[in-house]
Amino acid sequence: MRLSDDQTKIKELREKVKIFRDKRGWKHEDPKDIALSLVLEATELLEHFQWKTGEEVANEARLYGPICDELSDVLWWVLVMAERLNIDVSRAFEQKMVKNDEKYPAEKFRDDMTQEEKNREYYKIKAKYRGGHPLADDPED
Repeated sequence: MRLSDDQTKIKELREKVKIFRDKRGWKHEDPKDIALSLVLEATELLEHFQWKTGEEVANEARLYGPICDELSDVLWWVLVMAERLNIDVSRAFEQKMVKNDEKYPAEKFRDDMTQEEKNREYYKIKAKYRGGHPLADDPED
């Protein structure tokens, strides 16, 4: 059976991960170790972008397969973490999108703004939540 994003539910992916893990007795990883594994896989994904622009990566056909593999490994560990901590990923995602919509209101990132202006707005928001950010201020002030 071939999977596609258009037809596959997260529940189905979680079940595939669970079956695979159960067959191997992989059931009791510490959430800390799961988080570490997720970050390690994310850095393996990032390695394909080292010393290249995003456009160079997008145009390099030889990287497509390895990037798919690493992205799948990241998703694997996200699903393992969700299973281990009994997190409904779709619900968590939906709740986070509500928070993001409040935190990053669309009117602060209008189409008529330059990328520099949008970045400054972004850093102002980061500064508000983190107690400051060096790129939040207008350099001309």
